[in-house]
Amino acid sequence: MRDILRRIFGAPPPRKEVHLLGAGERDAIVATHLRAALPPLGLTEVNARKWVDGAQPPVRRVFELQLLKSAMKACWGFSLDFVPHLSGGHVRWHRSDKTALLDVIVDPRDLEQPSFLWGAAHLEEGLQRLLPEAVARAQETWRRGSSFEGLIELIREIRDQHTNCFAYRNYTQLPLAYAMLCAKTGDLATAEQELAAYAEGMEAGEAEKLKKLSRDCARA
Repeated sequence: MRDILRRIFGAPPPRKEVHLLGAGERDAIVATHLRAALPPLGLTEVNARKWVDGAQPPVRRVFELQLLKSAMKACWGFSLDFVPHLSGGHVRWHRSDKTALLDVIVDPRDLEQPSFLWGAAHLEEGLQRLLPEAVARAQETWRRGSSFEGLIELIREIRDQHTNCFAYRNYTQLPLAYAMLCAKTGDLATAEQELAAYAEGMEAGEAEKLKKLSRDCARA
């Protein structure tokens, strides 16, 4: 167990006191590392921890470092212009690089999670270990998701093989992305079945709006 925890979080520096980095210092360190790794791949910085490639809408490639309590984790995938999100119980859109969301999210359970609890040097070391592997795996995901059919296969793999940190439906965008992609590729029956499960507990008007959007995807 100790080895597993060291693999994920990294070993704390010996005999050093806790030094929790402030948000500005933390994000400046992160930005320096991501600026070295991601521009050659065509991604542009949206903020210190989130990068997007919007060169080929309606599909945008995304890489980000998401914050945990005292560490961060690498996630990547795709933002899809034809997939909405729910905010305040209403259907909204994220159709720009600035507003992009991870609709298709790869959230691996086996990558190091660099901590900003032990000071700048420890965070730097964690990022140096994490990013080469995370970026290489992101590139493979982006290659596999270069078509709508490929995106569907990625989502099915995440769902059926439980490759993400959490269960499939814990990621609110994944089922919605799957439904809209199924509609987009002509499988409206699966799309509507998935949307029916997704819309349980929603207001009738918003649920009907999602169903209409899936039909619009099928006609597009």
